[in-house]
Amino acid sequence: MEGCNGARGGNRRRFMQTTAAAGAALASANTLFADDVKAAPAVPLVTLGKTGQKVTKLGMGTSWALSPSFVQRAIAAGVRYIDTSESYENTVAEKVLGEVLDRTGTRKDVYLVTKNAGFRNAKGPGASKVFEEHLEASLGRLKTDYVDAYYLHGITGAQVGLLSDPGVIAAFAALKKAGKIKFAGLSCHDAQLVEILDEVAKVGWIDQVMIKYNFRDVGGKDKHDELQRVIDKCSKANVGLVAMKTQGGAVNFPDKMKALTDKGFKKEVAAIKSVWQDTRMQVVVSEMTTFSDLRENIAASKDEMTQKEARLLEEHRKATANLYCHGDCAKLCESASRGVPVSTVLRYLRYYEVYGKREAARVLYQALPNISRQLVDANLLAAEAACPHGLPVVSLLKQADKRMS
Repeated sequence: MEGCNGARGGNRRRFMQTTAAAGAALASANTLFADDVKAAPAVPLVTLGKTGQKVTKLGMGTSWALSPSFVQRAIAAGVRYIDTSESYENTVAEKVLGEVLDRTGTRKDVYLVTKNAGFRNAKGPGASKVFEEHLEASLGRLKTDYVDAYYLHGITGAQVGLLSDPGVIAAFAALKKAGKIKFAGLSCHDAQLVEILDEVAKVGWIDQVMIKYNFRDVGGKDKHDELQRVIDKCSKANVGLVAMKTQGGAVNFPDKMKALTDKGFKKEVAAIKSVWQDTRMQVVVSEMTTFSDLRENIAASKDEMTQKEARLLEEHRKATANLYCHGDCAKLCESASRGVPVSTVLRYLRYYEVYGKREAARVLYQALPNISRQLVDANLLAAEAACPHGLPVVSLLKQADKRMS
């Protein structure tokens, strides 16, 4: 028995010694990583609107399955803007980020944004409780006591009244006063984006917004007058402007793109650079899934678009205008489709086909009300006739239903 106890004691001592050595090695590695962060080649900085904060013009999106090594590499490479949400990967994205930022001691080196996806019924006196509870859970997963910006996530036109609701305004003011958030914001890719941005500029308490914006929208005075008008309005109000979904269908049409790639045209990089050409847009949040994506986007952030890239991208925009749902004109086709949310369904189809998020797209599609998936030919034909871009609505919606039902 004594021999057994002695053996156990020896094993325990060896275990403790090994653990201590491993801990020391990890601490040393993290110290080196922190030094690398300080020495990293900088991604160009911009001032993010009324926040006054200097942030990298390239941000990392996290709505896909994150790996800690990728997060660490992105930070070491110079990316200092990270965008996440409680809803991404069912809270896992926040947990991965929290683990990396805590382990490497780099929380204060990044501008961290997270989002509240459970605010739908938060208004009036009860709003504070909703925002406090959700934020506390996010802070716990992120292993931090504050976030730089906190968003209303995916706000829709039906919820625009929340932006002037006294309870919601008071809730965000209280979170700021408590030091749990520095700035307030929202994300949106709703068909009523114009109306939402109009309200943002009017109410004054929203510090920054993240919107769908890509080379199909940039500087477009042809079919995007209203969107450009409200972006101007927000820019003049010094609202921080952050772009997402910058590819705008650049990878949707391989047959249309082959001629360009044969000329050595890197479509994804040019698409992201085109957004930075619009000086009103300060940050681009990109869902980078490979180290190659990371390297190329960092390089793109430092270079202006060449004349060749601009010309080829404009040619592609015109050639494929009738194949990509622009979203900002959804009220035209959806008033004709009698209940089918055309823009939303086509966005889910893009998640399925372009982003490879097949299961998530199916879940979202199948969660739509039954009337939204009743594809009556007469209604679809009317929606197709109403589309100002000549989109093949009938075939696209039937394709979406076949793949996601």
